Amino acid sequence: IPGISYVVDSGRQKCRNYHASTGVASYDIMWISKAASDQRAGRAGRTGPGHCYRLYSSSVYSRHLDAFALPEVLTRPLEDVVLAMKAMDVSDVTSFPFPTPPGRGQVSAAVRLLANLGCVDTSRVEERGGDGTITSLGSAVAKLPLGVRYGKMLLVAAQAGVLDYAIAMVAALSESSLFVHNNTENGDEKSSELSQGELEGLDDVDRTQIQQKEKKRLHERKTKSKWHHDGGDVLAAVKAVGAYAYASRGAGGISEKLACRRFCEENGINLVVMQRIAKMRLHLCKLAKTRLPHGSNSIAATTGKYLPAMPPPKRLQECLLRQAIASGLLDNIARRAPPGALLPTEFTGVPRSAYICANSWLKEPLFIDNHSAVHSARPEWVCFDSIVRKTKKDGTTVATMQRVTPVDSEWLASVCVGSKLMMLGSSPLATPVPRYMREKDSIQCAVETKFGGHGWEIPPYYVDMYETIHKDSGSGGGGKSSSATASGMQGDSFRWFARYLLEGRVISELLGLADMLKDEPSIITRRNQPMTKKSMLFVSALSDAGVDSAAALRKHWAEVNDKFLFRALKPWVKKGRAEDAKQLWMVSVASNVEAWKNRG
Repeated sequence: IPGISYVVDSGRQKCRNYHASTGVASYDIMWISKAASDQRAGRAGRTGPGHCYRLYSSSVYSRHLDAFALPEVLTRPLEDVVLAMKAMDVSDVTSFPFPTPPGRGQVSAAVRLLANLGCVDTSRVEERGGDGTITSLGSAVAKLPLGVRYGKMLLVAAQAGVLDYAIAMVAALSESSLFVHNNTENGDEKSSELSQGELEGLDDVDRTQIQQKEKKRLHERKTKSKWHHDGGDVLAAVKAVGAYAYASRGAGGISEKLACRRFCEENGINLVVMQRIAKMRLHLCKLAKTRLPHGSNSIAATTGKYLPAMPPPKRLQECLLRQAIASGLLDNIARRAPPGALLPTEFTGVPRSAYICANSWLKEPLFIDNHSAVHSARPEWVCFDSIVRKTKKDGTTVATMQRVTPVDSEWLASVCVGSKLMMLGSSPLATPVPRYMREKDSIQCAVETKFGGHGWEIPPYYVDMYETIHKDSGSGGGGKSSSATASGMQGDSFRWFARYLLEGRVISELLGLADMLKDEPSIITRRNQPMTKKSMLFVSALSDAGVDSAAALRKHWAEVNDKFLFRALKPWVKKGRAEDAKQLWMVSVASNVEAWKNRG
């Protein structure tokens, strides 16, 4: 900066210190390094005579100041570095010869985070050595020049068809808070209100200052309510980013700059931060066009730009965005402190407003930041972008969650697939009952599902029923066939497939078959009742052929026997509807055989 003649050096700086063992960041006042001190002195008189006044002695300089600041590799999270090295087939990052080797704790924390996000598989470390292998998800994330969390968010959002909104979301997350917050606490507000009542005893200058403070406080309250969003802080930021783009659309030149500045001033938004977010958003749109081909249904992936007049996301899209956010912050999910009996012992006595992180290595309660959109709502499950330690008025510190998003436990398991944080039971649950899922073409059963290091129970996740039953049975590779034990189980996949096939849920052409049957197909899966002879005949035919999916049934009809199951169906059909049932069955078999032969 030219024209500077005098520099006053305090010798201090405010640093963001990240603690790898806990994941908590804190802003601390620390001494600068000698190199930084000399650099500050060099700014004085760069183009002419100048002086630097240091507010510390030469003794402090020589004794307390380090020669240089710590290398960045020792002071920041390493998950991006570790994932890039895994993509280059570095099996053991810990033993890699870094110029400045990071601590083992840093590398372990990075590997743990990548495993929790499903980017690294550590299940076979003892067998193969090293510290895990990269997964297909990790390979896809490594191709994006973004942080691991944000890269996964974009990929999940692209699959869900909300890429355009996710780009605005990630752009907002890449910066600090875009809203201007007044740091005035409740006590200061009260004193301001008291002074307002004593305005008559003050001079014009003091009266004007108090009125300006009050006006500013009321304006902040108004703007804060304007950007409030039930979906959390991140969706509130997306709303503001969209409004900013709409306010500046198409004006160009000075008119656009004035419109942006006026919009930010009127709505309590930091103009400089928002300008950087707009540039990042455009950069991400260009990135989506070149590296996210599966998101081609979006404007960004097609044109490399964004629409300034893009409408706000609908409810369904907001839910999908929240799921994308949670998928990138799986290890940053927290639950509101449960009642005392369910509270982990190390958290005994914490306030009811406290939250407990799913990661068991974080042993302290967390709190929602006062400026958060969900501070008053306090949902049971939340995810957060980061943790910052703040100092209260009494000098104590609390760990506050930044940029909080509510999480619905109903879909939590579905976004945890592939993560080490989710633990699945080994046997099917009686309720909810198994179901046929057309998109997976299999009978899916619910299993006990737990999440996080504390083993919290969440709504059950559905898995392939046959694989779950036969996981530990040791049955060999001779294809699917029901063992004596499995065939006698109430939850046998062949029983449920038989029921759903007769109900028309598997083959759509058989939808009218149920009206032609003597009994409801549900008798096949009724509990505490022996199977009828016709039920056993139908299920045995499926079991012997190893058929419990639509694809396997079509293949058997096309390549083995197109009369398969017809004899087992006859005892089910009403006498007066035999001919109708036969015609429907033959037409269904013919169309499915044709579909199998003409498949991709």
